[in-house]
Amino acid sequence: MSEHTDQLVRDIDEVVTDVFDLADRRRAKERAGSRRDAYEKGLTEVQRIAGKPQATKLAEWIQSQMREREAFPSAREVRKQGARICRESGHEVSTSSWLGA
Repeated sequence: MSEHTDQLVRDIDEVVTDVFDLADRRRAKERAGSRRDAYEKGLTEVQRIAGKPQATKLAEWIQSQMREREAFPSAREVRKQGARICRESGHEVSTSSWLGA
């Protein structure tokens, strides 16, 4: 994971702390391993395909979803949004990519 992606994931972790109360965070932490992995994969893949600004855009989207819905976006939602961001910036997303799955 690049330093940029690592910072984006830390930013997402801060939103989790701000948005969810302690009990919610504990429950989420039990399930969060796979979601956090999905966020890392999505951010890494978007950065690889389209660049750092687009990865930042995906991180901001994840954070806004947490704030607005008070829920964690699913891996599927992250893949779809990551692919959408890449395509909107003029990049193709291969079906063999994690985003294209």
